[in-house]
Amino acid sequence: MPIFRYKVRDKEGKILSGTIEGTDVATITEKLETFGYVPISIREEQRKAGPGTQFNINQLFERVKPVELINFTRQFVTLHRAGLPMLSAITALQAQTKSKPLIRALDAIRKDLMGGASLSAAMAKHPRVFNELYVNSIWAGETGGVLDDILDRLVMLLEHDRKLKSDVGGAMRYPIILMVFFVIAVVVLSTFVLPKFVSLIATVGGKMPLPTQILIMVTNFMGKYWYLLALLVAAIVVLFYMFIRTSAGRMWWDRLKLRIPIFGPIIYKMALSRFARMFETLDRTGLPILRSLNLVSKTIGNVYLAQAVDRLAESVRRGRGIAAPMRELGVFPPMVIQMVATGEESGALDDMLKQISDYYDSEVEYAVKNLTGMIEPIMILFMGVAAVFLIVAIIMPYMSILTSFGSGGGYGTH
Repeated sequence: MPIFRYKVRDKEGKILSGTIEGTDVATITEKLETFGYVPISIREEQRKAGPGTQFNINQLFERVKPVELINFTRQFVTLHRAGLPMLSAITALQAQTKSKPLIRALDAIRKDLMGGASLSAAMAKHPRVFNELYVNSIWAGETGGVLDDILDRLVMLLEHDRKLKSDVGGAMRYPIILMVFFVIAVVVLSTFVLPKFVSLIATVGGKMPLPTQILIMVTNFMGKYWYLLALLVAAIVVLFYMFIRTSAGRMWWDRLKLRIPIFGPIIYKMALSRFARMFETLDRTGLPILRSLNLVSKTIGNVYLAQAVDRLAESVRRGRGIAAPMRELGVFPPMVIQMVATGEESGALDDMLKQISDYYDSEVEYAVKNLTGMIEPIMILFMGVAAVFLIVAIIMPYMSILTSFGSGGGYGTH
C-alpha cells in the first residue's frame, strides 16, 4: 500500500506532519479529517529501494529508562482522564519526551492509531519499549473499559519495580565487589606468584601439591582457550534465550524462577500482589468475575501462575466459586485463599483483594531490605572456602620448597 506524507493543522492551530498508508489522496484526506485535522498538503512518498537503509545499529542498544516510561504513563493517564482524544494525547506526549526510542515508538503508534489499530496492538509492535506485561495491562484496560484505572496501576507497578531493582542492586553491590576483588587476586597470584614457585620446585626437585596442580591447570586452560569459553557461554545464552521464547520453555523458566533460593519467594510475592491488585481493579468496575479473571491471567507476568488463573477461571465458569478451586490448585497460599473466601461470603471481595495486595507489597519491601543479610552468609561461606583453597595452593609450594631445602641441607652435613 502506498505511503503518503502529510502536513495538517490540529484544532489548536498547531502544524503536525507524518506519514500514513492509504490507497489515494482522497482516502487519506477523509481519514485525517475524521481525526479532526485540517489537511495542508498530502503527497505520495517514493519507497526506498533498500528495506534496511534506515536501520541504525545504535538502536539495538538503546533502551527507554524506567523513569522515562513512568513519566510517560503518568502524563498519559492525566491527559486521557482529562478527556483528550487518544491520538492527540499520544501526539502531545511524543512532542514532550526526550527519549529517542520512545519518540520513535510513539510516532509509529500514532500512525497505527490513525490506521484504526487499538492502543495495545500498536504498543505490542515495540517490545523493547513496552514489555509484555505493559501491553497486556493496556489490553485489559481497553477490553474492560477501565484504561484510566489500569494506567494508574501501571504507574504504581513501574515505580515499585524500579525501586525493587534499585534495592536489589544496592544489596548485590557488596557481594559483587568482593567477587571482583577475589577474581583479581586469583589472576595476579596465578600470573605472577605461582609460576616462580613452580620453577623453583622444579629446580629443587620438589613435588607439586595437588591444590597447586589444580589451580595451574585451570589458569593455563583459561589462558589458552578463553575464546572457546567465551563462545561456549555465548552459545549457551543464545540457546537459552531461544528456548524460553517457546511456550514450553517459558513455562519451565517461569516455574523455575519461583523456586530460586532467596529471589524466588520475592518473585512469587510480587506476582501474587499483581494478581490481587489487577483483580481488585477490574472487579471493582463491575465486570463479571469470569471476565476479570480472564483479563488478570494476561497481566500477572508469570506464565505458570497465569495458567493456574486460567484453570481458576474455568472452575468459576462451572459455577464453583473462587476459594474452593484456589485451594485445589495448590498455587495460592492459605492466607490468600482464606481472605478470598471471607470476601466472597461477606460481599467485600474488592477490599480483601486490596488487603492482599498491600500485604504482599510490604512483604516484598521487607524481603528486599533484608536481601543483603540473606546473601552475606552464602557469600562469606563461598569466599571462605575459595580463600582457603587459594591460600593452600600458594602456601603448599612454599612449604614444599622449604622441605626440599631442609632435606638437601641435611644430606650435605654427612
